[in-house]
Amino acid sequence: MSGLPVQKPSTISSTENTQIKGRDIPIDYLRSCVIVLVVFLHAAIAYTTFSTFNAARYFESSAPIVDSVRWPFLDLFVLFFDTFFMPLLFFVSGLFTFHSLDRKGSRGFFTARLRRLGIPFLVGAVLIAPLAFLPSYLASTPESQTPYLLRFFTSDGWPVGPPWFLWMLLLFNGIVALAYRFAPDALARLRKPPTALAIFLVMIASFLALGLFIPTYYWISLGPFDFQPARLGLYFASFLLGMAAGTGQQWRTAGWPRHWGLWLGLGLFSFFVYIALFIEAVRLPGPAHLVAVGVTYATSCAGASLGFLGAFRKLVRRPRPIFEGVSDNSYGIYLIHYPFVLWIQFFLLAVVWPAWAKFGVAFVGALALSWGTSASIRRIPAVRRIL
Repeated sequence: MSGLPVQKPSTISSTENTQIKGRDIPIDYLRSCVIVLVVFLHAAIAYTTFSTFNAARYFESSAPIVDSVRWPFLDLFVLFFDTFFMPLLFFVSGLFTFHSLDRKGSRGFFTARLRRLGIPFLVGAVLIAPLAFLPSYLASTPESQTPYLLRFFTSDGWPVGPPWFLWMLLLFNGIVALAYRFAPDALARLRKPPTALAIFLVMIASFLALGLFIPTYYWISLGPFDFQPARLGLYFASFLLGMAAGTGQQWRTAGWPRHWGLWLGLGLFSFFVYIALFIEAVRLPGPAHLVAVGVTYATSCAGASLGFLGAFRKLVRRPRPIFEGVSDNSYGIYLIHYPFVLWIQFFLLAVVWPAWAKFGVAFVGALALSWGTSASIRRIPAVRRIL
């Protein structure tokens, strides 16, 4: 979601032909794919078997809208996507960071990041979030009669939804901007591209540092600043790994990372082992069980991330018209899809349809509406410069 540097298109190799008009096409399409998966997850979670709704305190529910009909088939997709797509977004966001720092300096870099991330976060937290969570409030039976907006920004804790990623990415950018200004020698140690194995191992270790002690799916909300403490180290490490990878050229080649199919297979295999351990279909003695849960979760995340990186670098050779629209509007889709998802789910609560049909309408409808809305508002020059 960060801006991409201007690159000279090459007429030499098919790999370099994926980098045209200042864009890295495989990375653009990978980012867009992950954002579509975000919409998928938010559309699906209302119909998973593990979702719960707290009618008295809607903001403490596992999902803002939870339907009475469920589709167990969605459970595995939601849980698998949840392991890797946010670390992968942080990794991709870090790829061009050193280039921007070197070109703009720490102050210019952070000013640009503040405009690119801070303004959308404020819009998301102040305008979009109340609209998004209103269906959840309407579906609840609140304990007090305080007006919704007053409750939302005060006693209900100001839930923010997907824009949490923006403030955290801005925080990471601020940290590296400060390091670039005041501790350049320390930051310079990142200017060494890591191998795929190093990325794999660091992602696992960075998750285990906190994930062994904090529940994986636990959230902390400090006003609109939501985050998952168990994954905080993983997210920051993923961003730094992206920065380090971006200093080299190997990640731009069609063969990187090598054996991406095996990495993806390892991620999938580890995920199923993780699920078996998480639901205690397999139980190990003592602390070994907790360690195994953490290791398999982190291995699934790291393997799937490398697998998706390799798949898009290998398989995407040229722009495709069908993907260009999603790519151009992916940031806007991420920012504004949540109200569409939740309002569609809310209106479908009273409809007697199977869960798979409701999910399909919520996913396709929210994706189409947020895509169209993004394309419309991006016609405004000021908006287009940000989104």
